[in-house]
Amino acid sequence: QKLKQVGLKDSRIWNMLYNFQKDAVIGAIQKIETYGGCIIADSVGLGKTFEALAVMKYYQLRNDRILVLAPKKLRENWTIYQLNDRRNILAHDRFNYDVLNHTDLSRDKGKSGDIDLETINWGNYDLVVIDESHNFRNNPQRREGMTRYKRLMNDVIRANVRTKVLMLSATPVNNKMNDLKNQVAFITEGDDRAFRPHGLESVSQIMREAQRKFTKWYRDTDPDKLMVQTLLDDLDGAYFKILDMLTIARSRKHIEKYYDMADIGKFPERLVPITVKPEI
Repeated sequence: QKLKQVGLKDSRIWNMLYNFQKDAVIGAIQKIETYGGCIIADSVGLGKTFEALAVMKYYQLRNDRILVLAPKKLRENWTIYQLNDRRNILAHDRFNYDVLNHTDLSRDKGKSGDIDLETINWGNYDLVVIDESHNFRNNPQRREGMTRYKRLMNDVIRANVRTKVLMLSATPVNNKMNDLKNQVAFITEGDDRAFRPHGLESVSQIMREAQRKFTKWYRDTDPDKLMVQTLLDDLDGAYFKILDMLTIARSRKHIEKYYDMADIGKFPERLVPITVKPEI
């Protein structure tokens, strides 16, 4: 109903989405409204950028100011949709948001596109979209001066307006269960007890405990007999509760199982790589 009221359902982006992508958008908006943020962790190739653009359109229609933070090499994935250009298939939607590179967070002068980093009002964004958010899984404590993590947390998320956060990553957990902790901290503004009303005492304690159980499972099991189910049975329900509250993560198998593939079409098959061994 709310989507209709603000006009999202009339937008080009909404009408380009498949059903499974629309479900992600509705889910993400609900999580952002309830908890202050969401991590979309759909597998590679399922359209996280388009899902994010639809979420951004919803908040743009509510007159929110939006910042996208992307790795430099992915910057054009986002800037193209701001342009009055034939390559912009969403020109009809007149998207309006700022785009900065991850690396711009550790700069305090110079320009990034049209934005002057010396005079930018970092604290004035209602929604921050972080592409490849796993790049922020570390919060270096020992490093002096302004790190990217500190700038994002202190100057963007904690300053002035209550900032909502949408993170995109196919791999929010890279090699440690604890990788989630610093990403979740953007949603809670660093408040370790933010989810007490939901029965979760301490986010960092839950993450630490999950990491301890994972390490024990991995260390104490014969590498040839590692059973993921054993780990899942041992993990505390609190870790899964945080995942359930804050993340949307579907695989191709999930989409094939729960959605009508006639509407979507078949996913391309991955062919076995061809090995080429040229003469020297």
